[in-house]
Amino acid sequence: MVKAAPIHQPNRSADFIQNIPAGRFRKMLDLIPRWPDSISDEKLRVELEQSGFAVSKRTVQRDLEGIREAEPELGLDRKIQGKEPRQWFFKADAPVRIAPSLDDHTALAFQLANAFLSQLMPPSTLDALKPFVREAETRLSHRRLLVAARWKEKVHVFPLGLQRKPPMIRPEVRDVVYQAILNEQPIRITHVARNAKDPKMHELSPLGLVIRDYLIYLVATMNNSGTVLQFGLHRSRSAELAIDAPFVRPDGFVLRDYAEEKIGYHFEGAAVLQLELRLGKQGSISVRECPLAGRQTLSQDPVDQDAWILSADVPNSVELRQWIRSLGPSTEVLAPGFLRAEFANEIAELAKRYGCTYVPPG
Repeated sequence: MVKAAPIHQPNRSADFIQNIPAGRFRKMLDLIPRWPDSISDEKLRVELEQSGFAVSKRTVQRDLEGIREAEPELGLDRKIQGKEPRQWFFKADAPVRIAPSLDDHTALAFQLANAFLSQLMPPSTLDALKPFVREAETRLSHRRLLVAARWKEKVHVFPLGLQRKPPMIRPEVRDVVYQAILNEQPIRITHVARNAKDPKMHELSPLGLVIRDYLIYLVATMNNSGTVLQFGLHRSRSAELAIDAPFVRPDGFVLRDYAEEKIGYHFEGAAVLQLELRLGKQGSISVRECPLAGRQTLSQDPVDQDAWILSADVPNSVELRQWIRSLGPSTEVLAPGFLRAEFANEIAELAKRYGCTYVPPG
């Protein structure tokens, strides 16, 4: 008995994709967010219609079901709950499709950006970058040249200063705050102030984020008073959109100016100092190779041939004092006088604490 040859069944899902007009196909996929966000059939239909693609909800459903079945590697999925509209989304770990595709240089740029940013930003904030990093890794792993594929073995990034673990930001708080900032929507947030024990509920209009070291601050208007304040997101317990509330933006508000004044930890008095330091050999090499921002001059000390005099205009800030301390005992503050006295008093206090005898200059 001769067995009949199997009949080839065409891939109807693939045929669906081929029959979807390219513009509508691309627009549909662009409209679908990554999980945990989603978009309904009807919302997709309306968005497509507004973009010039007049289709029925049934056509949208049919097209997306066909794409999901024919191209499972895209990570397209949907949620069905009873009679509720279908909610479409890309899975959280769905690969990123970039057109034009990544070249080697761009793939390396994503990988290096991830390496550097991992030292500067909380891990939760880097989650959105992960799909791009994975796509870059895939690109490099397929390279025939092992030199490009094994780049991680050839790059190492040292953290700036002593590495510390960032405080945890609740994902549900982060997501609501980011959405509110992007869409200029007011929120209600439950927040525990730094020196408080109990949380308080605030109605806010988010104006922006300020990232300082490993902390993220939300800068927002207090809707009940119009005052602009900052809130450490790691101290926030819950957040929700306040759809019924107005969005309050102060006239002339500039996030950078606010951050410099309120979060930059500047000292009272002049914002900029005319700094003079006597530096040892290692300190002079450091500022010669990496000059301070703004005006800087470096000249050999006429009295001590092994020392150098640094003159620079610098911010009157906490960072300035931390940087001077990091240069060690071979560094001496010459000017301004109040900063020299400040360091002299600090050294005297440290000497006392360590049981040493020290008499500060009078």
